[in-house]
Amino acid sequence: MTKLMAFDLDGTILFNRAVEPANEQAIARWQAEGNLAVSCTGKSIFATQLALNPTAIRFDYHALYTGAVITDREYRVIYHQPLPVSVVQSCYEHFSTVDGVALFATTLDNDYSLCDRVGSSTNILPEFTPLPAGDLQNHEYVGVPLWIPDAQVREAAYTWILERFGDSVDCHKNQDFLDIVPPACTKGTGLQHLVEYLQAEHPGSSYEVHTIGDSWNDIDMHRYADRSASFSYSPDEVKAITTDCVDKAYEFIEASL
Repeated sequence: MTKLMAFDLDGTILFNRAVEPANEQAIARWQAEGNLAVSCTGKSIFATQLALNPTAIRFDYHALYTGAVITDREYRVIYHQPLPVSVVQSCYEHFSTVDGVALFATTLDNDYSLCDRVGSSTNILPEFTPLPAGDLQNHEYVGVPLWIPDAQVREAAYTWILERFGDSVDCHKNQDFLDIVPPACTKGTGLQHLVEYLQAEHPGSSYEVHTIGDSWNDIDMHRYADRSASFSYSPDEVKAITTDCVDKAYEFIEASL
């Protein structure tokens, strides 16, 4: 049986756009033992490359856009599920008038800014291309991230999204972001798609899944896992469903070897 560990990025191994050497070294040891290391994040292909390229980490696979896209280590797409353009259009029409919201849209190739009523920047989505409203219809989208630093504004936005779209999308909370993705897309379903792909590519193979992540959008992948870890600083709802709770990612990696 092959061990597979899925890593959230921001707040798990990535802090202020850097990974501490002890975590880089532990992931390298994990892979050297013949295990698979997978990034499992709400980030896009573009944002994941931007975050990881300066580090020593080279994941074997990537589950991106909160499970809507699976790629190999070279970011070649294995699976993807698009988001209807109508969702992006509706979000733009609503949130372009709401103070305290920065609205983005992600494709397989780029991260776009649709409107910014926050007026500052975030390390989680540090680079993007402005997209004119008239160009919205000319792209295929995978996700709509909303950066909303104020908790009350964020909760109101979350309620609007659920009431407006119902089951036609999934919306995940992640730190001070909301991530709108296609329906039935979670980090758990993303890992399931990856494992099914690996089993089809390697008939008779089996995988022991380990997960590590700090926030609410990691809950579904933790539920899918055989062994899971949250952090001492994670929300109580996240800590309640993981098998382990650690201070540093490398502690869980070493315990799982």
